[in-house]
Amino acid sequence: MITELLCTAVALGLYLNTLDADFCYDDSRAIKTNQDLLPETPWTNVLYDDFWGTLLTHSGSHKSYRPLCTLSFRLNYALHALRPWGFHLLNVVLHGLVTALFTAFSRQLLGGGLWSLLAGLLFASHPVHTEAVSGVVGRADVGAALFFLLSLLCYVRHCGLRRDFQSRCGGSWCWGWMLGSLGCAAASMLWKEQGVTVLAVSAVYDLFVFQRLRFRQALLLLLGKKKNVRVLLSLCVLASWGVLLLSARLYWMGNKPPNFSNSDNPAADSPHVLTRTLTFLHLPVANAWLLLCPDRLSFDWSMDAVPLVRSLADWRNLHTVAFYGGFVLLGLFGLQGPTSKAKETNGKAYVTNGQINH
Repeated sequence: MITELLCTAVALGLYLNTLDADFCYDDSRAIKTNQDLLPETPWTNVLYDDFWGTLLTHSGSHKSYRPLCTLSFRLNYALHALRPWGFHLLNVVLHGLVTALFTAFSRQLLGGGLWSLLAGLLFASHPVHTEAVSGVVGRADVGAALFFLLSLLCYVRHCGLRRDFQSRCGGSWCWGWMLGSLGCAAASMLWKEQGVTVLAVSAVYDLFVFQRLRFRQALLLLLGKKKNVRVLLSLCVLASWGVLLLSARLYWMGNKPPNFSNSDNPAADSPHVLTRTLTFLHLPVANAWLLLCPDRLSFDWSMDAVPLVRSLADWRNLHTVAFYGGFVLLGLFGLQGPTSKAKETNGKAYVTNGQINH
């Protein structure tokens, strides 16, 4: 608990200077001119409008459905109207809570002690979070992260109780934590669309951290060639809930995909297949590099913030090849590595003498 409190204090302290900041860029459209924040507008409009206050079924809608984030803006407006400090304060508080949850999850992976402290401090201070915490509209990311981690922690607890399913109360509590995980996953998606990916992360945690399976063993389990009914049931519940959430999301948008302008998504709007392919392959590489070396940040990554990769001669393709080549090597290692009898653990990687041991 002391580790979580320390990391939270650092997270709060680093962003207190944003309380004096004003609104900027997308804040104007999402907050200052958004009719859904006004008291005279029925709060139920939030359920039918996109993040910018446009009806979801309207042809000009951005289709960004984030009602929980918009409701938090409405709460801010009800308390202090359009004074920016309150909006920034809630962003900072949410960042502190997310840091505490991330540190708690790090404890699950690494055990207590120095490593979980370092992980929490790195998360609290990483420059890549600046846009999300300092910009008010970035609250969608912070809120989604909050419920993302809550969902993941609930699923971690579910895995632990599933192992002790035969105990007196393990069974009922096991599925209670699963329900909590599913509910938080839905809430994360309603803060920002990407929150639904926590279901996939939970499945990966179950297979490769908690079960300690190699890639080949996981494939055999998923193909039904290795029997573990409880694990398969958990994974089926995650997959089914994911399909249900995505289907509901598509239905609520009027069964129409979003229509982005060229400035919002220039890669998708490019007429050349090669340009679209090379650019979309490069974008994950660019984002991964920001985690390792956040030397170039931006308040908005649309337009030409990341120049299109237009030809095979572009030197950035070398980074793309190295990035995906690394994943291929990891996959081959998982498939060809020595088999060992898989066993459930408590999901922790204990660190002793500088080495991580399971």
